[in-house]
Amino acid sequence: MHFVTSVLAVLAGATLAAADCTATSAVPTCAVPCITSAASAIGCGQTDYACQCSSSDALVSTALNCVIGNCGIITALQVESAAKAVCTACA
Repeated sequence: MHFVTSVLAVLAGATLAAADCTATSAVPTCAVPCITSAASAIGCGQTDYACQCSSSDALVSTALNCVIGNCGIITALQVESAAKAVCTACA
């Protein structure tokens, strides 16, 4: 479970809706509503990658159960590399 939390911490930058950051397209669509909702709940804009990447603890605590519920544990784990790419490319 700790690994899943680490994976979702990286999701902080995965807002998924920005046309200017193609890295978001690699994040599974099942996680999109969870991440978008969590970003909003912690006060980050939908495309504010810097905010999301720097607020990963709050985003994780808000999105974790939703992502696992929507995507399943295997897909949630596969999000790791995509989320890292989003924070690297977009934040």
